[in-house]
Amino acid sequence: MSQLFEELKRRNVFRVAVAYLVSGWLVLQVAELVMDSTGAPEWVMKVLLLLGLLGFPIVLVFSWAYELTPEGLKKEKDVDRSASITPETGRKLNIITIGMLVAVLAVVVIDRTVMRQEPAPVTTAPVAEAAEKSIAVLAFEDLSAEGDQEYFADGLSEELLNVLAKVSELKVAGRTSSFAFKGSNKDLREIGELLNVAHILEGSVRKAGNRIRVTAQLIKADDGFHLFSETYDRDLKDIFAVQDEIAREISKALLTEIVGTEIDAQLQTDTEAYDLYLLARQRIHTRDIFNLREANAMLDRVLEIDPLFAPALAQKALVMHLMSDSLGSYGDIPMAETMLISRRAVDQALALDATLAEAHAINGLLLDNLNQFDEAIVALERARDLNPTLSDAANWLSGSYEAVGRRDDALSVLEEVVERDPTYGPAFGNLVAAYLRTSRFDEIDALLSRVERIVGDNDDIQLGRGFMALMRGQPAAAARYLKSSLEQNPNSSVDKLWYGFALMMLGDFETLADVGLSEHRIIAYAELGYLEKALREVEKFDFSITFAPRAIGEIGRALIGNGEVDTFLRLIEDEFGTAADLLAKHPLTQSWGTEYLAELVWAYRQVGDEETAGMLVKESARIVETFGDDVQGNWAYSDAVARHGAMTGDDELALRALRQSLDNGMLLLIEIDSPLFAHLREDERFQAIRADMLGQINEQRAILGMPPYRPVRPTEERPTFVN
Repeated sequence: MSQLFEELKRRNVFRVAVAYLVSGWLVLQVAELVMDSTGAPEWVMKVLLLLGLLGFPIVLVFSWAYELTPEGLKKEKDVDRSASITPETGRKLNIITIGMLVAVLAVVVIDRTVMRQEPAPVTTAPVAEAAEKSIAVLAFEDLSAEGDQEYFADGLSEELLNVLAKVSELKVAGRTSSFAFKGSNKDLREIGELLNVAHILEGSVRKAGNRIRVTAQLIKADDGFHLFSETYDRDLKDIFAVQDEIAREISKALLTEIVGTEIDAQLQTDTEAYDLYLLARQRIHTRDIFNLREANAMLDRVLEIDPLFAPALAQKALVMHLMSDSLGSYGDIPMAETMLISRRAVDQALALDATLAEAHAINGLLLDNLNQFDEAIVALERARDLNPTLSDAANWLSGSYEAVGRRDDALSVLEEVVERDPTYGPAFGNLVAAYLRTSRFDEIDALLSRVERIVGDNDDIQLGRGFMALMRGQPAAAARYLKSSLEQNPNSSVDKLWYGFALMMLGDFETLADVGLSEHRIIAYAELGYLEKALREVEKFDFSITFAPRAIGEIGRALIGNGEVDTFLRLIEDEFGTAADLLAKHPLTQSWGTEYLAELVWAYRQVGDEETAGMLVKESARIVETFGDDVQGNWAYSDAVARHGAMTGDDELALRALRQSLDNGMLLLIEIDSPLFAHLREDERFQAIRADMLGQINEQRAILGMPPYRPVRPTEERPTFVN
């Protein structure tokens, strides 16, 4: 053994082993630094470590069998011992090893003193400390033999959430965010942190025939401590009692000072009807048009079995509205048809149960769509009082607040619902838009980061990033984000709206004509020289399915830009009456600018109606005065100021505001080329603004591989559309 040891020393096997280990350590240290800075995946380090381990025995065998000589590598048996230079090689290996040890120490020092310095604070969404009396109800797991009861497990979870929400002392996280963790196996502590709750209720459902087994566990999020774990074996007909029993157990565990609080018993119905009701509600949550149609058929069956089941009537009202062609809905049924059915269903639901929060919320939504905003606010506030976890109600309420000019209240409601239910897409998107109104980009980044931690880079995240890119003057990036979001939600009018804006900024009117909203098609046809086609779209346009102030302005710009002043004014008269009637019916409290005012002022002046034009100019002045500092960062506001300058003949104001709009990110040639600014076209400053805007638009088009923009000439061959 001693001879083997001496031979290993003589052949420098030990020195090679040490040198290999030190060099391997050095390589791994450097690799870790590089990976940290480049964001390389974790498996890269694992592969390097595996390769190093595999190479170690190979190197040892190699060092035993071969010797380095002045003539190069030779097999050890072929080397004359008297001419061997292994002692010299050993000294060189010692020097190399020492050098690598110094390098390792240097890397460690750099890593700890430079690379690992306290990083600059990353913007994260502010999350308040979780209240002790707070809970998230995660989607219960379906453990049924066939695995086909997910809808039932979801429904039971949601009913528990609604029962708990009635306890005023208890803060309950929203359904959308709580259910976002389904199947994720995320650590409960992280879930508690992301949802800002101190407790988590999770469980499972096993359904077999008419028997059901429900297991529920109430867990402290910070340490995983189980406050209780119970299993309930019941007949399916007792499902309502099971829900109440679980809810009471939770209230006792969380709210010791209000033990005995009565939780209202859930409405009961036939078990088949209830099963279909849960299936329908699951499909409604997806907002997918095909699922909505299935849900509608299921609810019809539920109401055949039990015509007095108020929750089903409320959901019937909602699903009909969601299948309409109204802005924010997902179908193509004329809203006039769906409104009759929805109105009748929600009235019946409220007559049967005046405490049903969902019915009050849907009633508020319908009233809002009829522009009865004050009545909508009353209904929606009542819904929130009855069930604070109804994210739909909160989101709709914020819109009604906006409509009557209560922007601070609208923002407060949105922030509250997103804090409690951060993955609820509609409120999330509206909050992003609200922050964009005042150029609060840091808050948007923080909000996107928080939600992305929960749901990944989904369509809501892409929609939010698309919003932000548009307002920063980056339509190429916006188009990519918004196209992706639209592909995932092909029936979403909101996605179509914002994607249409991106296409307008890029001057891609061919695509706009194919995928945009109805008003977008009018603009696209007009810009591409298809005036007759645009006018046919105007004749059949339905203002009830869109945000009328924006649509009027966009259609007006297309019409007056093509000399169709009489057509524009006749459209307004036929649809709304006088200009005063229009202002009364569609006030501009929800708008970011002055919307249709400039186009109407220009049109009325063309026909000599200075009185009406003057009334509209006064309204523009009133609105512009409300902008304050927001005009500094939001190009929609600065453009409204430019329009006001054009209306009042203040060319200096118009030019300053147009330059500021461009600096803020407005890349809309169709805006700057409209007749509103025709009198400025010979001004060198205006020409410079337009040239700069065109240059930036072409830079954005180049990013997408598009040629430089130029308008279609009247004599040119035009693209063919398949409608």
